[in-house]
Amino acid sequence: MRATSLESEAYIKIKERIVRADVMPGMLLSENELAGELGMSRTPIRAAIAMLEKEGHVESFKGRGVLVKEISFREFCQMLEVLVSMQVFVLEIAKKRELTFDLEALGLYLKQQDVSREEGDFLGYYNNSLKCIETILSAMGNDYMLQVLESYRGKFICKMVTFRKQFPQLKPQWANVMNAKIYQALLRNDYDGAKAAIEENYSFTTQQLMLSGVI
Repeated sequence: MRATSLESEAYIKIKERIVRADVMPGMLLSENELAGELGMSRTPIRAAIAMLEKEGHVESFKGRGVLVKEISFREFCQMLEVLVSMQVFVLEIAKKRELTFDLEALGLYLKQQDVSREEGDFLGYYNNSLKCIETILSAMGNDYMLQVLESYRGKFICKMVTFRKQFPQLKPQWANVMNAKIYQALLRNDYDGAKAAIEENYSFTTQQLMLSGVI
C-alpha cells in the first residue's frame, strides 16, 4: 500500500475513534501504540496526527504523546450558528424560487434518528441529525455550503457523543422533535414553519447551555 494510502487509512481510523468517543478528551495517545494497533509504521501515524492537529482534534507534545482535545460548547455553538444560518437562507430562497427538497430521504433520516434514540446510539442520533441538515442544504445545489457542513461534521458529532457519554443520565430528546417539525412543515411547503422550527431548536439549545453555565 502506498504511503499516502496508509496515511489516509491512519487518519480515518484515528479520527473515527475520536468522533465515536472511544478515546475521550484529555487522553494521551502514543504514536507507538497506534502504530502497533493499526499495523503500520509511525510515519503514516505522524502524518495522520498532523492532519488531525490541523483540524483541532488533537495536540502533540514532544516526548509525552498526543492529547485528544476538548471541543468547547462555545465552539459547538459557533458551528451550530453557521448551520442554522445556512438552513434559514435556503428556506428563504425556497420562498422565492422553486427548490426541490428530498423529503423521502429526510423522512428516512428522521426515522433512523428516532431508532438511534431508542437504542441509545448517540453516534447514529447526531449523524442522522446532520444528514437532515445536509438534505435541506442540498436543495440549494451549493457545494460550498455542503463543504462547510462536512468540515464541521466530525467536531459536531464528537462533542455531542462525548457529552452524552460523560453524562449518560441526560438523554437526547429535542433534535428529533424539531427535525420532525421541519419535515412536517416541508411536506406542506410551509417554509416559514420550517424556518421557525430551526430557529426554535437553536434558541432552546443555546438557552439550555447558558442555563448549564457551559457557555
